[in-house]
Amino acid sequence: MKKNILQIISMIVLLVSIQSCSDSLEETNPNSVSTDVYWSTLTESNDNLTSVYGAMLNHFIWFFDVDAFTSDMAFPSDRRNPRGSYTPFYQQRFSNTNKELTQRWDALYQVVFRANQVIDGLNGMNADLKSQPEWTEQMAQARYFRGLAHFYLHSTYNEGKIIIRDFIPASSEEFSIATSSSEDVMVFFREDLKYAYDNLPASWEQKTRVSAGNAAFNLGKSYLYSSEYDKAIPYLKDVIENSEYGYRLLDGEDVNLLFTQAGDYNDESIFELNYSDKQQTEESQWDEESFNNRWGRYFGPQSGKIGGGNSWVIPSAWLTNEYLNETLDATDARNFVNDGSGGLKLRSVSLRCSQLIAVVNDEDKEYYLQPKANSFYGFGNTKFSNFKKYSNHDISTSEALVLGINWKSGKNVIVDRIADAYLMLAECILQDSGDVSAALNYINPIRKRWGIVQLEATDYNATTLMEHIMHKERPLELAVEGYSTRNIDLRRWGITKSRLEELAAQDWNLIEYVSLDGKKFPKSLIQPGISPDTSDNTITIKEYVDAANNYQDNLHAYWELPLSEVLNNQQSSN
Repeated sequence: MKKNILQIISMIVLLVSIQSCSDSLEETNPNSVSTDVYWSTLTESNDNLTSVYGAMLNHFIWFFDVDAFTSDMAFPSDRRNPRGSYTPFYQQRFSNTNKELTQRWDALYQVVFRANQVIDGLNGMNADLKSQPEWTEQMAQARYFRGLAHFYLHSTYNEGKIIIRDFIPASSEEFSIATSSSEDVMVFFREDLKYAYDNLPASWEQKTRVSAGNAAFNLGKSYLYSSEYDKAIPYLKDVIENSEYGYRLLDGEDVNLLFTQAGDYNDESIFELNYSDKQQTEESQWDEESFNNRWGRYFGPQSGKIGGGNSWVIPSAWLTNEYLNETLDATDARNFVNDGSGGLKLRSVSLRCSQLIAVVNDEDKEYYLQPKANSFYGFGNTKFSNFKKYSNHDISTSEALVLGINWKSGKNVIVDRIADAYLMLAECILQDSGDVSAALNYINPIRKRWGIVQLEATDYNATTLMEHIMHKERPLELAVEGYSTRNIDLRRWGITKSRLEELAAQDWNLIEYVSLDGKKFPKSLIQPGISPDTSDNTITIKEYVDAANNYQDNLHAYWELPLSEVLNNQQSSN
């Protein structure tokens, strides 16, 4: 499956302009694609459609690192010496002069231009080709990605007032287009997504292609984002209940597949970025459409020969603490492990914690092919946890061994999965009808599959359950995942400023952990409160203080139009 799609993409790079840059260079003009499209067969158009999929591999679309820092998910490396290039985002000091705003803008519009090229070429075909099912399926895929890119842009920039591009500019005058209203943009991208929903198959033999389920997921999400809960519910129910899509929550022992190489394109995955550690391995890590990605370096732990990452993106204190304190279901046999003397003991942390982050007191989960995380990683220097989602901890002892350098990872990236649909549907039900029991029907299956105690309807009302979704279920399940998921959630709930202020007021301290084999790990385990030892400032942890002081809704809730767009497009401010 993976090999076939990658071979097609490798041929396409010879036919379309390929964007390549380092993190110190600006993006290539996404309008550099040819406007002369003459395709005489659906094979030719399908080859060019694959270039749209290739454009989605661009790191700058996703910015999992930047988005983690501008939300409440992560800290930029060592808390005593935060990584400088990330501090404008973590401290909420960024503006439209930061290159990242231009990089994401250009990367998403490159997807739009590629999709428009395919749409233009398909529309230019003869009636016989247009009558074939393959023509409709290709048009639906191209319109899906054009709609998705506009949806992402709308969710990120200028309060949704972005530029609608539905044709390939042939001149500088056609390139300079005024921004549209947020409402007009929503109408536009939903028309594309609805066309995709109506015309894509429910599934493909190869899951690398988008299906009607992808369109249903993003239509539902778009209506949730605009607080049109009644319109979101049917699409989200379709994603969950339509057996033709083949989606399901992984449960039982299958939860161990999530975010691992063995779990590529598992039944929970809705949309996945397809990378490889076997195809085109010589390609530069700075080629934004290469088959490798840089996330292993950013998220993997920094620890000599084992681990081999840089620990640039590490979980925030509050998030780590929430994972550590999930209540295990004592009736779930998976929560009991060998105690070393022939008996059983309760797991040290939840299955969700073990699968998604590494912590010093997780004595039961292998990490970088070592028996447990503290076998090789000391969790010192204020780095008391690590994200696992984007690292190669399941297949190698070091990020550097996967492709010979820790800048390159072949690990797939799950963008959308059905767990998000469950949580979005629970929220829509609460907001639409206030039915706590009905909402819990979509929250508790996620908790059950992780062996976490079920929530009882008698303990919540619509308000308190919504707060639980906002501060526990969504961030713990979807941490640093999807397209700017946490940032958009905080903004649409209207709580970004208050959330940062709440976190800035919290105190944390680090204590020593003694492993089951008697090894001591000083200042490695996070706990709430002020440390009684005031002589050591590396014990006390404070986060988000600058962010709480600096954050302003009008500057940071949405990204501004990039300065490059303002300067080069004379109509962009109209």
